[in-house]
Amino acid sequence: MARDSATRDTLIDATIQIMVDEGYAAATSRRVAAEAGVKPALVHYYFPTMDDLYLNVFRRGAAAYLERQQRALASDRPLHAFWDTLIEPKDTRLLLEFMGLANHRKEIRTEIAAWSERWREMQITALNFIVREHGLDTGDFPPAGLAVILAAVGRMLILEQALGATTGHAEAVALVSRIVDRFEMPS
Repeated sequence: MARDSATRDTLIDATIQIMVDEGYAAATSRRVAAEAGVKPALVHYYFPTMDDLYLNVFRRGAAAYLERQQRALASDRPLHAFWDTLIEPKDTRLLLEFMGLANHRKEIRTEIAAWSERWREMQITALNFIVREHGLDTGDFPPAGLAVILAAVGRMLILEQALGATTGHAEAVALVSRIVDRFEMPS
């Protein structure tokens, strides 16, 4: 009997929701089953271990993020679109949960590192083109450094917002927006 992909997708969706709302520690097989409206044994039918489930959740989210990043970087205003992907709260909250999980699970840490390298390579390629297109010296404005700084600011904003700390956030967003506007004036 073929495994039903709709049930599999429902289990992944339930896991994502739990991880975003309550954290990775709450995403147990019983909790995922309850959220998905299935019996706990079905979770293990589709995913023999919780790590299998977590990896599938991560891979789905990583592939979707990679597609969004590709569209952003290929858009008419790639820096603005890229910045928008970096400050998407749900994506960042889920990634932060996976980073916490990766502290305890080597296989997940390895998977996150591999995807992170793919994301960063794509960012660097696009930023290299943008920096050169604007006649800037890549020694003064290294694309790899710009990619890390933009990602770090975006993630920190989301992390602090989740904690309830927002002092300086509006100013940081405005500052990044002004910098990005220097490269891509608003339409």
